[in-house]
Amino acid sequence: MNTVSQKAQDVFVSTATLLERKGREEGRMEGREEGVEQVALSMLKAGMEDNTISKLTALSKEHLKRLKIQIAKTRS
Repeated sequence: MNTVSQKAQDVFVSTATLLERKGREEGRMEGREEGVEQVALSMLKAGMEDNTISKLTALSKEHLKRLKIQIAKTRS
């Protein structure tokens, strides 16, 4: 009968737990980034100035430029 040592099981569980935590944190970060982008898109659509949006969202002006292109594509 093949049995896995307790140490090997502990290492496996520990590794799985760490990977799960990392995945959750990455998901939270992606969610935050998407949220900030959605706010910036709303601000752009409302006609707010790039400087103001950049200051409030911490998005670069280049990032805002990409969002403006995204808006233009959805309108056409």
